[in-house]
Amino acid sequence: MTTFISTETIPLLEYRSKWERIWPKDGIETITLSKKKNEAEFKWSDIINYKELKDTVENKLEDGYGKNILFIVMDQYSDDELRKFYPNLNIVIWLSPLLQTSFRPYDTTYMSFFLMRTNMIRALQEFGKSFWMLQADTIWTDDFFKSFDVSKYKENSDILLDQQGFSGTAEVRQRTMNGANFFVPVKKSSKSLVDSWLSWQKSVYITDPDLLKMFCLRQDFNCEYVPYKYITGWEWIYGDQKLAPMLIQMDGETGGNKEQILEKYNFWFLDKNNQCDLGRVEKAIRLVKNGKVTRFISTSKAREQFYLKLGEFMNQIPVFGHYSSIYGGLTSLYLQIF
Repeated sequence: MTTFISTETIPLLEYRSKWERIWPKDGIETITLSKKKNEAEFKWSDIINYKELKDTVENKLEDGYGKNILFIVMDQYSDDELRKFYPNLNIVIWLSPLLQTSFRPYDTTYMSFFLMRTNMIRALQEFGKSFWMLQADTIWTDDFFKSFDVSKYKENSDILLDQQGFSGTAEVRQRTMNGANFFVPVKKSSKSLVDSWLSWQKSVYITDPDLLKMFCLRQDFNCEYVPYKYITGWEWIYGDQKLAPMLIQMDGETGGNKEQILEKYNFWFLDKNNQCDLGRVEKAIRLVKNGKVTRFISTSKAREQFYLKLGEFMNQIPVFGHYSSIYGGLTSLYLQIF
């Protein structure tokens, strides 16, 4: 079994003084960025696609917008580019050698990112603070944090997860972690969950969604889910496009060229100078809210749709389906289905 990256939390704990200085009373939002992970995922402009965005991103920063967001960057390029455009952001750089090369789905670099993120989650828990983990290739049409009351979920859940699919997704696949945007509360049981999570990923080739699905469906821990009216997966685009969500997670591309793919959906917001084009932002918001997003199907999306449907069928088979729904992700990873 390949050793991925250091499983120690000490490197992150060295930044404790900085993090505690910026950490607000109600927690922080954490975003991981890397040029090599995805060309589309190192610009702040990709993340803050809110309707009320004014003339420039800098205006928001001057007003204090973004002060509660901590960026964890994994290469010097991402750090330099963010600081060049937005010097007031809260940025921590973690240069892990294995994460300096381009990701390939389900190889050691890809799995190392998951292990790195779990290490980071465990380190953040050491501070006794709650936080949101966010993924940059998520389309925002409104301010989720002003509309969603996370306090309703803190007492009775060990973790609050986004869901695969959308409201029209087969019930057998609902209440299953999508893995891009989730909330980790401050609880002893939440720490136990992350300890188990980290222990698995130190030795088993498994992604966050497949592992959390196993924990949740076996009822090892108490899992709650963000309703679809707030966050959906990309499958919403291929449904009836009703009940427009605030956030749409646009993962699932394994063939590269993420920028070109997002342009097909009208979800790429940077001009030729890598500056946020407010006209593109406003157009994307209108398309989502009016249910008019282009149903472009890439090779990766077509393949994933097929396997998702196959998984739905298998999970509904009596007896077998029960175990397939819990442990099917392990099989998918080892057989390299996706």
